[in-house]
Amino acid sequence: MEAKRTAFADHWAWAAMSKDTAAGLRATCTQVPSILPVILVIFLFGCGPKTIVVEVPPRIDLQPYGTIGVVEFTSDRPDNLNQVATQKFMSLVQASQPNVRFLELGPMDQLLGAVGRDRMDREALQMVGTRYNVATIFTGAYEISDVRPQIRVGEDLTSVRATATVRMSLALKHLETKTGVTLWTNSREGQWPVARIGTGPGGGISVGVSDPQERYVGFMEQLINAVAYDFRHHYERRAVPEQ
Repeated sequence: MEAKRTAFADHWAWAAMSKDTAAGLRATCTQVPSILPVILVIFLFGCGPKTIVVEVPPRIDLQPYGTIGVVEFTSDRPDNLNQVATQKFMSLVQASQPNVRFLELGPMDQLLGAVGRDRMDREALQMVGTRYNVATIFTGAYEISDVRPQIRVGEDLTSVRATATVRMSLALKHLETKTGVTLWTNSREGQWPVARIGTGPGGGISVGVSDPQERYVGFMEQLINAVAYDFRHHYERRAVPEQ
């Protein structure tokens, strides 16, 4: 009788162990697919070409030009964004090329009045170069459109979305005072939202409004970063040569 009880207990112990083992195997089998993507990523990156991030110097070095005149950017808008834009351009360039020297020449109309001219032609450039002892100057002009509303109706006609956007453009020139030659020019434009109003099927209304004047500075900074790309350093990821 004792032998039977022992055999019976061993049988159930083995059965319990078999269930635990089977559960462990099932858990292992379910975990293997979840780690396969990780193993694959490690394999691909480990076996792929090695790369490093390198700093690339500006495409155009402005230091050989000596002192460079900067005319305050012009616009037909009665605001002070022209002063902000001019300062941001100079600070962006000098952040990448600290040894570049700028001479601020003030607004265009005052500069032309100082040399007795009514427009910036070749003769005016030569006179500016002689008067202020600069071999080259930067000029800039930007435009800001009126706020433009746009209305979109959903396909099911139960929702309406209205947005207000503004378009800005910026053009810069680098001119040689002795010859009047344009050494470099670039321009960019962009469109940004300044207000949003939307209604959904449930009748709810969402409103998002921002002061365009406060955001114009940020928009202008984005344009300057793009337009003056040739004068600032940037970073690139490059492959490491195999030894």
